[in-house]
Amino acid sequence: MKGLRNLWNDFQIQKGEMGQLAIMIFVCALVAILVVDFTGTPTEELREGDVAPRTIKAPLTFTYKDFEAYEKRRQEARDQVLPVYMYEATLSQDLKGRIRTAFEVARARQLALRTPETEGEEQVEEEEVSLTPEQVEELRVSFRAQLGVQIADDDLGVLIDNDFPPEAETLAIELLGTAMAKLIISDRSTLKPEVVRIRIIELRGRDREEMVHSNLEEILIPAEARQLISITYLEKKSNAAAYLDSAATLARALVRPNLSHENLETAERRNMAAAGVPPKAEAVKRGAILFREGDSLTKVDLLKYQALQEHRGGHSRWMEFMAICLFLFLLLGSLYHFGASFLEGFSTRSRDAAAVGFLLVLTTLLARAVVAGSENIALMVGHEAGATSVWFMVPVAGSAMLVRLLVGVGWSVVFSMAAASICGLLMDLQALSVVFYLLSAVAATGAIEHTRERMAVVRAGLYTGLVNAAAVLLIHFLQLFVVEGEISMATTMRPVWSMSFAVLGGILSSFLVLGLVPLFEVMGFVTDYRMMELANLNHPLLRQLMLRAPGSYHHSVLLGTLVEAACEAIGANALQAKVASYFHDIGKSLKPQYFVENQRGSSSKHANLDPYSSAKVVINHVVDGGRMAREYGLPKPIIDNIYMHHGEGLLLYFFAQAQETYGDDVDESKFRYPGPKPNTREAGIIMLADKVEAATRTIRSPNETNIRAMINRVINSVVADGQFSHCPLTFQELHTIGDTFVKVLLGIYHQRIEYPQTADVSRASGDEAGKPQDSVITLELLPPTRPAAALGHDYEAVEHLPREES
Repeated sequence: MKGLRNLWNDFQIQKGEMGQLAIMIFVCALVAILVVDFTGTPTEELREGDVAPRTIKAPLTFTYKDFEAYEKRRQEARDQVLPVYMYEATLSQDLKGRIRTAFEVARARQLALRTPETEGEEQVEEEEVSLTPEQVEELRVSFRAQLGVQIADDDLGVLIDNDFPPEAETLAIELLGTAMAKLIISDRSTLKPEVVRIRIIELRGRDREEMVHSNLEEILIPAEARQLISITYLEKKSNAAAYLDSAATLARALVRPNLSHENLETAERRNMAAAGVPPKAEAVKRGAILFREGDSLTKVDLLKYQALQEHRGGHSRWMEFMAICLFLFLLLGSLYHFGASFLEGFSTRSRDAAAVGFLLVLTTLLARAVVAGSENIALMVGHEAGATSVWFMVPVAGSAMLVRLLVGVGWSVVFSMAAASICGLLMDLQALSVVFYLLSAVAATGAIEHTRERMAVVRAGLYTGLVNAAAVLLIHFLQLFVVEGEISMATTMRPVWSMSFAVLGGILSSFLVLGLVPLFEVMGFVTDYRMMELANLNHPLLRQLMLRAPGSYHHSVLLGTLVEAACEAIGANALQAKVASYFHDIGKSLKPQYFVENQRGSSSKHANLDPYSSAKVVINHVVDGGRMAREYGLPKPIIDNIYMHHGEGLLLYFFAQAQETYGDDVDESKFRYPGPKPNTREAGIIMLADKVEAATRTIRSPNETNIRAMINRVINSVVADGQFSHCPLTFQELHTIGDTFVKVLLGIYHQRIEYPQTADVSRASGDEAGKPQDSVITLELLPPTRPAAALGHDYEAVEHLPREES
């Protein structure tokens, strides 16, 4: 494992703009290699009916034109146009008007012919005058001319003999109206057997109204319309007057077709429909199988194969590679600039950028594998699934969770946008795919927030899977109602399969995180899960501290409580700071008797040392602690906080003692900790809490006023000494930290009731109270077992390592 970590450390590029640029170029090149398909163009000469020599898959999405299918679609468009017929709605009224006019004119003429002429002004009594044959013929000719039809002489004779009675006129109009109310066509052969509906254009003067008529059996021919008149007449006939029979005959003679087939209009509309069919190019999705080995090749297979050859031979893959590289460079550069400029806590370390780049390449590799195998997976689970449904299985969310755990939420946002865009490139530039993966990654990032156990990753994966399923369902609704517009078995089952693969993608994401987190932890990355493991006080270094320096151990535990509360109050990393507090004084376990909290009333070891030696012993607990932490492979943030928890502070007691002994000519640097100064909020809080916890133990009356005054004095002295010159803590946060310290310490130094059974002991003082009344248990102190290998770290947060003096 040591070799693996050293290899990782050797690979890391030095911090700086050139390092970031090199990482970006390298990642862009690797991703572009995975996106572009460099397989050769198939060159076999194949013909229709040949046996396929091998299975051919589409290395990319392309289109082909099937002209036979195009003509078939054009013919289908023609067939969908209904035959057009013209309906003369006003014809019935015109014919009825003829009947009225003919009868009125005939009655008037007959009356004129039968009235004798008078001479002068003398009025004579009207006489009945018989009509001559010439006059009768005149009436016949005039009546026929008005009607526009030929009427038999016998029928006209009956009407003439009865003076063209109004009853005959009314009956003829009524019978004709009954027939003309129907659709009447001259030739039924224009209604082809396969036609079930027709389009009728109704003419009413200059107005046109179109309608679709489906009851074709109601359409009559003239003979059927005349028969309808005869039947209606027989039903209505109330007497045997001969002129009524003539009226029925007249109505039958006037029947005319009111529906005519418009051949030119129909042909024109069908041609327009065919012209409106676009020459659609059929799409072959990436990963689709053109044909399998042993298949008999059809014409469509050859069209696909030839289109693939033309597409692959029509452009250079290297040009495509360069174009994608430039696109990725622009994308990643813009996202990096956005994150570094606007996202709080965005890390610009080369190590973090390299880790994100590795995960981006890994995600692209997984997406490429899923897309390549999607057709086979879809065939395995069912034809209704479709290859595109399998694409939702890509665990982009898992990589986003890893980025969140390793380098923070800022990088996770940048990674999510970059990974979603790259998946869009792999998946035929589908905008909805980009939206889906972006939603999935953002949901996963939120679900993994504040998780401190590894099982929480599984829960986050399940949650992400449910979000994925909901997003997929909405995407399919959009595709159905906006794009496809019709429901079939495929459109019904495909969302079910897509949702299943989306949930599977969430579950796979959780397993991806669980599998890769230990690898990154070995390489020096720190996760909350690792911190939770170190928070267990059974660590060998903490057990050594507890046994050899119990005072320092309890001070560290109490310090962890103070630090955790303060970090939570200002939104800092409470878990990391608490664990660092546990380990901050492990160096004291080597020489515990030189620290007052471990002396237990015995004389000070510093009494026999000069100030310089005493200062060196105290300062070395920081150096020794850092060395021990490195030997035991503790994470870098813990080691950094061991070095920074005293900053470059001055040992005032020994410095003053040296001035008293040697005068003012004392080297102050010998009495200052090697540093560096705190450069994170967590390190600043640990420094304050360390001093506050020690200082408040000296308060004889630990009430709120005294505790607050002591805390304010400690904070002011640290700030005045310049220890926070590199620390990002604000004054507002310092006030919040001070208030939090007060609350925690008041809970620790609360008053208790004095119990009668122990009053004599609690009131005693000095050696009398400390004498053991019973047997004393002694512990044999054994050094903890060291780890088999010491692992190194990259200490970028520390400006310089402290000196280690012998």
